[in-house]
Amino acid sequence: MFFLVLSIGIIDKIGLSRKLIATILAIVIPGIGHIYLGAFKRGIGIVVTGIGLFLVSYPGFLGSNSVLTLNMTEGISMTTIVVLGLMMVGLGSIGFWIWQILDARKIAKQQSIEA
Repeated sequence: MFFLVLSIGIIDKIGLSRKLIATILAIVIPGIGHIYLGAFKRGIGIVVTGIGLFLVSYPGFLGSNSVLTLNMTEGISMTTIVVLGLMMVGLGSIGFWIWQILDARKIAKQQSIEA
């Protein structure tokens, strides 16, 4: 955490806009862009949600081989249904990741208008 705070301080002195810095941070680690902008509670919520989505969906992508080799004459097994569900959560987490990037940009834009 100390390294993150130190690197954010260094990035701040480069002269980039807060919107660009928040976008880069949000792309790298979901929620960190929000924390950088001062939306601490929202950022922590996004970090925790992102970690949770990753932990839930990762086994789905590991088991994707059972979906790719699915033979419809055999029928769909429970394992295949679970793997498909976990893969859907993974796709939803990609949408969540994109949303939080756009949200960080929106907050940065609002802060620049207010300043």
